Amino acid sequence: MAEEQTAPPRPKSRILEWLEVLAKLVGASAVLVVALFANSLQSRLTGVSIQSQREQAESQLRASMFNSLISPIAGPQTGDKPMPADREVILTELLALNFNENFEMKPLMEDAIKRLAAERNAKPKDSEDPREALWSIARRIAERQKAAIGREWSASESAKSSSMFSLGSILPPWKSAADAPKGCQVYYLNLDARTKRHAEPVSADADCQAAAAIRDIVDLKSPDGNYTLRMVAADPNWEDQTIRVSAQPFLSNQTNPKPTDTQYNFTLTWIDLPLTDNTLLPDGNRYAAYIRSFYNDFKTVSVTIMWFPKGYFTPRERPLNYNEVQELLGRKQQ
Repeated sequence: MAEEQTAPPRPKSRILEWLEVLAKLVGASAVLVVALFANSLQSRLTGVSIQSQREQAESQLRASMFNSLISPIAGPQTGDKPMPADREVILTELLALNFNENFEMKPLMEDAIKRLAAERNAKPKDSEDPREALWSIARRIAERQKAAIGREWSASESAKSSSMFSLGSILPPWKSAADAPKGCQVYYLNLDARTKRHAEPVSADADCQAAAAIRDIVDLKSPDGNYTLRMVAADPNWEDQTIRVSAQPFLSNQTNPKPTDTQYNFTLTWIDLPLTDNTLLPDGNRYAAYIRSFYNDFKTVSVTIMWFPKGYFTPRERPLNYNEVQELLGRKQQ
């Protein structure tokens, strides 16, 4: 009998077998990819949910805290006696330290300082000034706000150029360094009552510092060079540590301010803070001034003048990032 021989498999059958194996592998891989994607998506959603819950809990905590602190001061009073001054000072300090970016605390701090001043008049003059506690809080808040604006400057400059600049000075991205008008983000104005007045307006040096006498005219340029801020500080009150200031911003292409340029006259105190006491100019520039030091013995006053990034909005004016607002409006940073 002839031996039976197995017929070799035809090429078409082999191709079908390979396709079947490949289909199974693709199906298994698809199931694995979908599972991994679902797991990743669930993790992200969980992270977003946790972050949202944390933000909501923090907002509720801050709202509860604000209500607890403001109610004893602004709420209905119990009894005929007013709140003790020391208690009002503590509540004011807590409010200022925790909510200074979002609320105008100046009227509340002024009231507390007046009560402390009245108590000081009943004590010996050589005793420690009780107002110093609130003044020191104001100094802390002012420097904290300046640091926050410095971070905004860094973010703004990083978005416009890869070059990094220090907090003291900035050079905008002009066509060439020679064409760029130089200005400072922060100026330090040192005033001395014992120094003779200068005949010409005083300008800042390369370190963004200006040394002047009381009643000197001081000219300070904005960081982009568009505006010049002409300032005159006079009549320092060494007892209450205040000083009268006249500020008149005008376009830098003018030699002097025009009669129609607005002049701002105000008394600068320790409780004038950058985020709440500032001036917005028509082109989007914004500046603020606050007291840095007040030395009665040496008859010197140091004032910080800081400029905000162009187009900046304070937290009290909006709860969003100002760069994002500018992008949504289709405005390019200049």
